[in-house]
Order: sequence, then C-alpha cells, then structure tokens
Amino acid sequence: MSILKSSILLPATSITPSNRHVFISRTGSGSSVRARQNKYISSRLPPASLTAAQGTPSFDPRMRRVSNMIRDPAGPINFGDYPGEVAQLPVDHFNESDTRTYGNRFWVNATYYQQGGPVFLYLGGEVDAQFYLARRFNGVAIIFENRYYGGVSSGSDANGSYPVPVDSDGFATDYTYLTLEQVLEDAVYFANNFQPQGLDQYWSDLSPSETPWVTFGGSYPGVLSAILRVRNPETFYAAFASSAPTQALLDFWTYFSPIERSMTRNCSTDYTAITNWVDDVLTNGTAEEISDLKLDLYTAAFSGPGWNNPAQPNRTLSDQWQNSDVANYLTTPLNYFQEYGFERSVQKFCDDMQTMNQSSVSTTDNGGTAPPIASEAGIARTQNITVAWNAFLVAMSATGYNNLPGSGLVEPSSGISWTWQYCTEFGYYQTGNPANPHTIESRFTSLDSIQSTYCEGTFPNMSLPATPNTDAVNKYGGWNMNPSNTMFTAGEFDPWRPLSVLSEDTENGAPGRTIVQTVPQCNVAPDNGTAFGQVYMNMNASSIGQVPHINLESFYTALGLFSIALENWFPCFCKASDAQK
Repeated sequence: MSILKSSILLPATSITPSNRHVFISRTGSGSSVRARQNKYISSRLPPASLTAAQGTPSFDPRMRRVSNMIRDPAGPINFGDYPGEVAQLPVDHFNESDTRTYGNRFWVNATYYQQGGPVFLYLGGEVDAQFYLARRFNGVAIIFENRYYGGVSSGSDANGSYPVPVDSDGFATDYTYLTLEQVLEDAVYFANNFQPQGLDQYWSDLSPSETPWVTFGGSYPGVLSAILRVRNPETFYAAFASSAPTQALLDFWTYFSPIERSMTRNCSTDYTAITNWVDDVLTNGTAEEISDLKLDLYTAAFSGPGWNNPAQPNRTLSDQWQNSDVANYLTTPLNYFQEYGFERSVQKFCDDMQTMNQSSVSTTDNGGTAPPIASEAGIARTQNITVAWNAFLVAMSATGYNNLPGSGLVEPSSGISWTWQYCTEFGYYQTGNPANPHTIESRFTSLDSIQSTYCEGTFPNMSLPATPNTDAVNKYGGWNMNPSNTMFTAGEFDPWRPLSVLSEDTENGAPGRTIVQTVPQCNVAPDNGTAFGQVYMNMNASSIGQVPHINLESFYTALGLFSIALENWFPCFCKASDAQK
C-alpha cells in the first residue's frame, strides 16, 4: 500500500514534555529576576545574549527551575513534509448541552498495513517503537496530539490542537477544558471514530471493536498510555508506558535521587556540601555574606559559552534575587541531565570542578550511605568549603549548554499548557529536602515557592486550586497501578522512575514492586507485588530511545520483549463481529 498523504516517518527523538517547571511571568513587575523572565522560557531554550544596556540577559533560560519536567507532547514534527489530518472532537466531553467541537491534529502511517492488522496509537514517547511494531504486525501507526498543545505560529499546519483561542503570548483564553479526564476521553472518542483519509475501505476494520488498539507514551504521555488501559480496556487492548510517573505527588523531592546516584562520588559529595552551605548562608549569614554569595553565583551563571566571558558583576541585579532564585541557578549544571544523562550533561562540569581536588579518584555514588574515603570525598572535605565553592563557580562559568542537540526553543503555548496541568492535577513539584543527607537541591525550592512562582505567577488571573488535585490522577492506581496487557520501562537513573510502578524509592511511599520479564497471560494482570517491565541499568530517561545520539540497544531489547508479549496477547482479542456470529 502506498504511503498516505498524511503519513509521517519520524526519527527516534523524544517528543514528550520535559520541563521540570516552566515559569512564564505575567505580573509585569520589573524588579525581580522572575519578572525579567521572557514568556518563552522552557526546557529547551538556548542561552540568551546579554543586553548591552544593562549587562543582564534579556531573558534567563538558566532560570530553568524545572527545566526537565516533561517535554511537549506535540514535539518536533516536520509539518512541511507531512501535513496532518484533523479530527473534530468535543470541546467538553462531559456536558451534553455543549455541542462545540475543535480540530485535533493527528498523523497516520499505513505503510505496513494489511487488513486485520492492529493500530498503534502514539500519544508522545518513543516514535520508532510504533513504526517498528507496525511493520512487525502489519499495523497502522498514528501520532495523536494532546489538546492545548502544538505550535500556534502562522501556517495551517502549525496551529496546534486548541479548543479555545490562543493569544500572541501563547496563553489560551480558557484552560477549563485542559484536564486529565478530557484528555483521556479525547483518545477514546478519537479511536471510536477513526476514519483516516485514504483508508475508507478499512474504516470498519480499524475500529477498536474489530482490531487491537495499542497505546504508546513516554513520560507524561506514558501515564496516559497506562491509564487508558486501566480506564478503557474495551477500547485500548494493550499499552506500552515508558518513564511514566503514574503516581501524582505534590512533594517530589526524590526527583533528584537518581541524579545524585549517577554522579561521581566526589562530585556529588561536593554538590551536597555546597547546597547545604548555600542554604546555611542564606539562612544565617550576614547581609554582606548573602550579597556576596548572590553576586558570585550571578557572575558565574552568566559567564562562559553563550554569555559574556566573563560576565560583568552586577550587584544591583543579583541583590534582587530571592532565595528561591539562588536555588534555581544553583542547579544549572543539572538542567539537562534528564535529556542527556550524567556523561553528556553533568560530567564536564564535575571534571572541571574536580580539577581543584587534591585527589583525582572518582567513583559512582550509587546511593551509598557510608562516609566517602578521602579519594572520593571531594574538595569540601579534603580542603574546605571556600575552595569547593570557588571550584563550583569556575566549573559553572566554563560549561555551555547551547551546543547540546535538541536544546532549542519550543512553542511557549505548550510549556504554558503543561504548567497548567501540573499546577492543577499532576503536582510533581521537585523540591529540596534538607533531611536528605545526599540532597543536591536547596531547601529554598519549596512547595510554597513553586506554587507562588510557577503556578500563581503564570496564571495570576485564573482560578487555580490551592494545591494540585493529585487524586484525579492517583485514582487509577498510581504506584499500585496493575493493568493487564501492559509493559512499563524506565532507566535506572531516570528522574521520573521514583514515581513509576518500577520505583525502588520506598521512602516516598512506593511499594517497591518486583520487576519481572515473564510475559503475563493475556488479559490477566501481573501477580500481586510484581510489575511487568524492564529497567535499563546505568541509563537515564533519554537513554531509552528518546534522543538519537544515544545507544538504543537496550531500548530495542525492550521492544523485542513487548513484541513477544503482543504475540501472546493478540490471539486473545475477540472481534465484536465474530462474537455476534
């Protein structure tokens, strides 16, 4: 069969949202760092140049306080080469008196389809996976865009999937219809009314009642993929959920635990020591000590590749920083860990910092609790905290992030939409935990600071809950979710693993389920206390097929296991037409 006009073939890039928290200021105040942030700040902004007038950034992409939350589920789709189709979906699925509809984009690839083949619905995750399986099982592959996401720039194919108008700043006029239930029902409605161009003769064959529909997703869309199997098993027969934080949690301080465990021991030890020292200065230091600390960090943060080299110190601006702003910049070296892992994003910083270490031995922490030996102790222990702080600043100023692949600008509207979602339902507030002896996140990244800065600061004129309604997500099982015909995957050092069914971080309440590779029987949930899936050892989220420059061997090993599972599950599918005979 020839490729449809609407077909799209994509590389194995991640198109799931990954900002930790995106802050877009609408306050209009010009007196703080937050108010100086550009509305386009997101997880993928390159460093901005300093303005000549003030010697300060026109916007502060290093203020990526939550630069690794979740990537935009619309993702980098080549609209020019592969124009999409549009499905008319209800604006409000749960109000029968509201008859409004809107256009939601989707893309179809039927290259390998043969009559009777399954449908693979990609909600935003590992793109190659669905095409691999579509070829293996002679199926149709679909990319389905999340409501309130996608570009809003000029061009008929760059307008996204919005039920309401979007202004020039990327803000929708109303976010009432951006809820988990509306998003889930979009997928159900779409599947039950799927009528793609060029496949008219197969429309009845492609119905969920006549052929298996399999959902795919990574990160936030991975949560959708798993929940759809729990919520609508009559529509979605199987699911693949990668790096899926199924447990919505407000205080998500364990986000940093896998990051810390992946670092070399001397580097993580110094990072912890510096974090605790900075917190102590901000809490107990004199006004002069606090001012000096802010100025030092400001100067280092805006020096080096992509910035002024060195930056001009500006105490007037650095003194405007709140403690939460200091915490933001203190985690700059960690901003791209989720996308690139330790070796490609943090190791250079660590190596630069440890050149001032009197001992050069580096070993991976891996969560050890025993005091490090001298050769692993880092600069703060073998010398003193002043030397460690200076080394930290030098390493920060020497590290550039604008040359990383995939670190460019994303549409602001998508970042704003995700901000609404985590502020209203998902939570995922990555806070500092001073009680954690391995903390690498400041205590001044608190629940209150995140709520006020990123939620209330982004939506000052909209009605937000006092805290996210995480029950809206967790009612589907959270850590204990146990759907049949579903496979979960995660990286060992994936920051989102602590909230997945594959979590081993029991200090936050995860049950610590046993991970098994034995394929469960069709339509039978795994045994109690187990989870069917795979953890990729010594890997982070990006290592499992989201970024093309990473070795994908383990990723395709998991696809092989999922293929075996589908071979066992598909024969159990019962067509509605057969049941009526």
